[in-house]
Amino acid sequence: MNPNYEILEQILRLDVDAGAATLDWRSAQKELTELAKKTKANEELIAKTRTDMAFMEGDLRRQYKKIDELEERRTDRSAKLFAARNDDEHRALKREVDNLERDTRDAMRRVEESESRIESLKSILLRAEAELQVSLSASVDERRKAEAAEAASSGRLKELGGVREGYVTRLDDRIAQHYTRVARITRNANGPITRVHDKSCGNCHLSLSPQLLNNIIRAKDIEFCPSCNHILLPQNSAN
Repeated sequence: MNPNYEILEQILRLDVDAGAATLDWRSAQKELTELAKKTKANEELIAKTRTDMAFMEGDLRRQYKKIDELEERRTDRSAKLFAARNDDEHRALKREVDNLERDTRDAMRRVEESESRIESLKSILLRAEAELQVSLSASVDERRKAEAAEAASSGRLKELGGVREGYVTRLDDRIAQHYTRVARITRNANGPITRVHDKSCGNCHLSLSPQLLNNIIRAKDIEFCPSCNHILLPQNSAN
């Protein structure tokens, strides 16, 4: 048997472990990202609600001022209405008083709508602030767990990488260079080494020629997949 086969078997085991550690690391990264998004969403909702409330409260103050002015003018015109000197003046003042009363009613309706909207915004704000506190409190432990998982998987990857590098340096130069080159471009989580499965490449599933399969079984030379260039190892006897 080609001595490189035994080394490649060890490297494949390390690559499989590294693939699992990478998935753990990515899962931890995703969880940390989701926690950050959730916190940010609550913070943005709170900021927007406070801005909306500030605008509505400013508009409400202007409406209060307008009602005071309308009431003052209506009181003045009502006093003059009783002192009207003729019918024309009475009708003109009465029309003005009616218009002022209508404007006052409209302004009061807008005030009620604004007050109702502000109360609704207050409820949204209180709920968002409570959810943010719960989220921040709950995410402390979750974040610690995710950070611990990230650190553990990162450390495991570093450890596996060091051991794997030691094995790679024991390969023939041609095989080592091929392994390194394919490792840079493969999308296989288990790296650039794959097993034959059902007479096909375990990575790209290309059907392999009888001669190539025979060479792999004899384990005399290291063979590569003609399609994806992954290094081919014999199928496990268990399979």
